[in-house]
Amino acid sequence: MTGFKLLRKKNVLAARVFHSREESWRGPDKHVFKRQTVVHPGAVAIVPFDRAGRILLIEQFRPAVERKLLEIPAGTLEVGEAPLACAKRELVEETGFAARKWQRLGAVYTAPGFCSEKIHLFKAWELQPAVAEQDEDEHINVRPLSREKVRKAVRTGRICDAKTLSALYLLHLLG
Repeated sequence: MTGFKLLRKKNVLAARVFHSREESWRGPDKHVFKRQTVVHPGAVAIVPFDRAGRILLIEQFRPAVERKLLEIPAGTLEVGEAPLACAKRELVEETGFAARKWQRLGAVYTAPGFCSEKIHLFKAWELQPAVAEQDEDEHINVRPLSREKVRKAVRTGRICDAKTLSALYLLHLLG
């Protein structure tokens, strides 16, 4: 943060998963400016592959954008939870599968202009059936798609959320 100093922060909203705050900062030029920040605990997202090599996507309604989205399984970190432990938990909850093998793909900030959320991205494979309850507000349908159908869904805009596109891009780069 070379040259930037946080002068004051004040929480203005507390929600179930995040909170927001107003901040005053001093920049390197000594000018003071204000920002509003959504403070998020972080999350994980997983690109799971079944034995046939298909990617298990999930389809769910997202009230914020008022439509169903096709995306990779994901979820919010609990306080003190390690990203891989969260990824393992979320994969079971959202798909009904656990994975024997895991690879970290990287991490992305979702909207760093106003939000602190960082999503840790993973690849998972060698899936086996597992049982866990979905969260009460989740209505998820699992959609296994071949790589070609995933590429088509990206090209047509059917897959359009940042975490899924980022994870697929990193997967392509890392092999």
